[in-house]
Amino acid sequence: MENKKRFSAALYGVGDRVRGILEALPETVKNNTEEIRLRIGLPLALTVNGDTVFADFGGKVSFVLRSGLPVAYKQDIEESYRLLCGNSAYAHAEELKEGYITMKNGNRAGICGTVTDNGFLKDITSVNIRIAREIFGAANDIVKSFNGENLLIAGPPGCGKTTVLRDIVRQLSGGVNGKYYRTAVVDCRGEISGSFKGGAVNDLGAVTDLLFTKNKAKGIEMALRTMFPEIIAFDEIGTTEELKSVTESFFAGVTVITTAHIGSYEELLSRNITRELIESGIIGKIALLPRLHGGQISIFSAKELLHRAAV
Repeated sequence: MENKKRFSAALYGVGDRVRGILEALPETVKNNTEEIRLRIGLPLALTVNGDTVFADFGGKVSFVLRSGLPVAYKQDIEESYRLLCGNSAYAHAEELKEGYITMKNGNRAGICGTVTDNGFLKDITSVNIRIAREIFGAANDIVKSFNGENLLIAGPPGCGKTTVLRDIVRQLSGGVNGKYYRTAVVDCRGEISGSFKGGAVNDLGAVTDLLFTKNKAKGIEMALRTMFPEIIAFDEIGTTEELKSVTESFFAGVTVITTAHIGSYEELLSRNITRELIESGIIGKIALLPRLHGGQISIFSAKELLHRAAV
C-alpha cells in the first residue's frame, strides 16, 4: 500500500471536522506524514520526515506556530478515541493499559489521559496516530553486509527501526542475497506486517511465516519449535523473558533480528538487556540508526563496540 493511501486509511480514527482539514493537505505532505497528533486546545500537528508542522485551513501547512491555526477540541479527542476503539474501549483494554490502540494497516494510535488504579485510561487528552510506512531499500546497506549473524537494529524512538526491520525481512526472505532465508516474523502489534485481524499488507518476502501474539517470548519459542526458520525477526526486545527466548534461538542455530530503543553507543552497554546480549556474544552485529531522517546508518560488530568501550 503506497504511503498516500496509508495516510487516508488512518483517517478513520478522526472525526469529520478534523478529517476534512487533513484530507485537504497537499499530496507531498500526505506521502511523508509519520504522525498525526491531536491535543486538546492545541493546533493539529503532523510529523513529516521527522519535523513538526501544523495543519492549516485551506489545504495548507504552517512551519511555525501562530494564531489562527485549527485546533483540536475536547469533542474531537473524544470522537477520535471512540472511533479508534470501535465504540468499545473494553475490547482494547489490554492495549490501553500499555497506552496504545492497534489500528488497521499496521498503524498505531498512542493515547494519553488519566491512568486509573486498574491501569485503564480515562479523560483522554491527546491522540497520536502513527502511520506505518513501507520504504523499499531502507535496509540496503545492512542487507549487503548480512552474514547470518544475530543483528540488533538500534536507535531512538521514531527513527524508523521497524521500517528498516521490515525491509530486511523483505529482502532476505525475497532472495536478494542469492538465498531465500526461511523467516518467521513475530508481530505483536501488527506494525511489521501492516495487518489487522488478517494477513500481511506489507511485503515481507516470499518465504516468511507470520505469527501474531501478544506474548512475544512465547511467540519466539513457538516459531522456533514449529516453523523451523533460519531467521526469527521481531520488534523491540525489552524483557528478560524475551532475552531467554533469544538465547534459546541462538543455541538452536537460528539467526535473530530485533530492535531496541537506544539513543547512543553508550546506551547500548548501559541498558541491562542490550548489554547482556552484546557481552554474551549473542548479538554479532549492530546497526545504529541516526536520530535524523536521511542520515547514515552506522554498522559495526559487537566486538568493535566492546573494544571501543574498553579503550
